[in-house]
Amino acid sequence: MKNRKDIQNVTSSQDSRVSISQKSIEIRHEGKPIRGAALTGHVYLLVDCSASMEGNKLKQAKKGALNFAKDALGKGYLTGLIQFDSSAKLVCEPFRHITTLEKRLGSLQIGDTTHMAKPINLAYRLLKQMSGTRVMVIVTDGMPNGPGDPESTLKAGQDAKKNGIDIIAIGTDDADQGFLRRLASRAELGVKVSGKQLEKAITRSAKMLPSGEKKVAEK
Repeated sequence: MKNRKDIQNVTSSQDSRVSISQKSIEIRHEGKPIRGAALTGHVYLLVDCSASMEGNKLKQAKKGALNFAKDALGKGYLTGLIQFDSSAKLVCEPFRHITTLEKRLGSLQIGDTTHMAKPINLAYRLLKQMSGTRVMVIVTDGMPNGPGDPESTLKAGQDAKKNGIDIIAIGTDDADQGFLRRLASRAELGVKVSGKQLEKAITRSAKMLPSGEKKVAEK
């Protein structure tokens, strides 16, 4: 039995449970333990909530985000959530219940414009304090239109990448494929899909997460 002082955090839900100590991590997915799991890292989902995301696109983004978090958990990643429009807001930190993340996704509200540099800078400040592999996944349906964009967004992304944070960029509709590839850590991590495929694209992006030194064992 672990000493209580060793336990730093415990998250659980009906289908997933994570117990973290200074030495190990136990992950349960769909009620079954994943043996020999190691904490790979932390990831933040940055979800565009600008006016153009209203309706089906935001619904797809919410569903995709929840699926992503569950799949990322299986690879040893804990997922946090940031929403953005003309401002950036931390919605949910990692080390939370999957059910908590689901509730927080339900609270996302549509705003106005797309200032993408702000959420990238926020995610960078949070991730640089965390251990393991660090990743941000940006979900958007257009080009950034904040002050100095697109250069200011690319600079924010470059600062994060220079400090060891990987970026995956997923776009649809008015997003620009070339911009997404420049923003991402590698060109193949900048993906543009049709509006109908947004949920699936977010879910699939969990497979793009870098593997840690220790792979999560099969169930």
